[in-house]
Amino acid sequence: MPVGFRFVSFIFVAVSGATIAHADVLSPKGYGPIHFGMRVEAAESTLKQRTKQRHTGEGCEYVEFRKYPNLRFMAEEGILTRADAGRGIRNSARVSVGASLAKVKAMHPKVEVRPHKYDDDGHYLILDAAGARAALVFEESGGKVTAIRAGLKPAVEYVEGCA
Repeated sequence: MPVGFRFVSFIFVAVSGATIAHADVLSPKGYGPIHFGMRVEAAESTLKQRTKQRHTGEGCEYVEFRKYPNLRFMAEEGILTRADAGRGIRNSARVSVGASLAKVKAMHPKVEVRPHKYDDDGHYLILDAAGARAALVFEESGGKVTAIRAGLKPAVEYVEGCA
């Protein structure tokens, strides 16, 4: 081997047809040690912290953890079913807010494109996980990704969140 060259290896994990190289990445399965389908209390125990915001009661609510300030987790009947990503949250599809519709289609030819409920110039871009029980969903308007979420179906596809 010539002097000055060194081989470096990386471990990549396949998720929904994309590759990732880090555990704290939003995927249809969850984010870091938080998995969709986990009870809120179990997530609190795993992270060793209580949720920042929690509206006790029945039905649907959003919870936040101090450790993940740019993620809001949807909980239905106390079960984490979805996460809505803010700025800087990486995802398993390697798509970020601001990415073009053309780029998403080129990177993920099997992405399902649906019309947006409220935006005539927008779409929902859906990347199903294996088994189609979970997905990554990208909202797009005017040709650019504007929002990203992941989770279990049907929660990840709710247009109005808990509303």
